[in-house]
Amino acid sequence: MANPTTQASAERALENLTLILDRSLGLVVAAIMFFMMVLTFVDVVGRQVFDSPVSGGGELTEIALGFVVYMGLPLVCLRREHISIGLMAGLLKGRVRQVQHVVLNLLFAGVTFIWARQVWIQGESLAAANNELMFLKIAIHPFVFIMSGFAFFAMLIFLFLAWCYVRGAEPKSGEEGN
Repeated sequence: MANPTTQASAERALENLTLILDRSLGLVVAAIMFFMMVLTFVDVVGRQVFDSPVSGGGELTEIALGFVVYMGLPLVCLRREHISIGLMAGLLKGRVRQVQHVVLNLLFAGVTFIWARQVWIQGESLAAANNELMFLKIAIHPFVFIMSGFAFFAMLIFLFLAWCYVRGAEPKSGEEGN
C-alpha cells in the first residue's frame, strides 16, 4: 500500500485539478451549451414565425456541439464519469486493483493519443483543401485543431490519473471499473 502522505498528496492533486477545471473549462462548456440553446430557440422562432432562420445556424450548432464534446472530454476523464464496466471490480483488491487502474489509464492515454493525432491529421487535410463552412464562409481547420488539442489534453489527464494511482490515490466513491 502507498505511503499515507503520498496517497493524500495524490488525492489532493486530483481534487485541486478537478476544481480548477470545473471552474474554468466547465463554465466554458456550460456557456457554449447555453449558446446552443439560445441559437436553437432563435432559429426555430425565426423559421416558424418569420420564415427567416438564422443564417449559418446549423453550422454554428455543429461547431458548438463539437466544442462541447471535445472540451467536456478532459472533464469527464478527470472526474472518472465515463462509462465503465466493473466485470472484475469485486475480484481485484488492494495493490492489484491499483495496478489495474494504472495500466488502464496508460492504455486510455495511448488510445486517446491516437485519436487526437487522427483528428489533427484531419485538420491538416482540411487546411490543405481550404475547406470552409458553406454559409459562414470561414475555414473549418482551426476548429478541428482546437478540438484535437482538447483530445491531447484528455490524454494528459489519463497520464495524470495513472500517476495519481501509482502514488496511491483511491478511486472516487462508487467507482468500480475505471
